[in-house]
Amino acid sequence: MDGEKLLYIIGLTGGISCGKSAVAESLRRYCNAITLDIDTVTHWLSEPGGVLFDIYVRHFGERILNDAGFLNKKAIGEIIFNNPDEREWINSVAHPILLNHARQFLVDCCEAGAGLVVMEVPLLFEAGWEHLFDEIWVVYTLRKYQIHRLMCRDKLTKEEALARINAQMSREERCARADVVIRNVKGYHEVHKQIRAVLNGRNF
Repeated sequence: MDGEKLLYIIGLTGGISCGKSAVAESLRRYCNAITLDIDTVTHWLSEPGGVLFDIYVRHFGERILNDAGFLNKKAIGEIIFNNPDEREWINSVAHPILLNHARQFLVDCCEAGAGLVVMEVPLLFEAGWEHLFDEIWVVYTLRKYQIHRLMCRDKLTKEEALARINAQMSREERCARADVVIRNVKGYHEVHKQIRAVLNGRNF
C-alpha cells in the first residue's frame, strides 16, 4: 500500500570486542532504531531453566557449572575456543534456537510499525543469517584493542584472548562480505561520524 511504513533491517556484526554495541547505540540515538543483541538472548536462554542451559549441561555435564549453579562462561569458552568440534556442535544447536527468536522479534517489530531495526549478531555470516537483513554492517578495530578489551573485560590472558579472536572469521572476509564497513579506532565520535555519513538523506 502506498505510504505504508516498511521495516528496514540492518544486521550488525564484527569480531569479538570490536565495538558493535557502540554502533548500535549510535543508531538508536541517530535513527531511533530498535535494537536487539543476540548475545543478550543467548544469555537469557543460558540461565538456569533456559533451553540452552539444559542442552549444555546435558552435553558437557556439571563441570561447566559454577558453585552457584550457573553456567561457568569461562569454562565453556575454554572448551569451545580450543576445540573446533565442540565449537561446531554448540553453534549447531544454538543457532536454530536463536534464529527462531530473531524471526519472532522481527515479526513483533513489524506489527508494532517500527521503521528501523538493528540486530547485533556476532556470528552472522557463520550462522548463515544474511537472508534476514536488508543491509549488513561490519564494525572492526585494531587487533591490539581487541586483545586489551578482552583481557580487561573477561579477565583473560593474552593467549586466551588471541585464541578467541583467531577462532572467528577474519576481519578481511567479514569486510569483503559487508554492505557497510565501520572503523572503530578513535572512539565513539569517529563511529558516529561514519554512521551519519552512511545514513545521510535516508528516511526510516
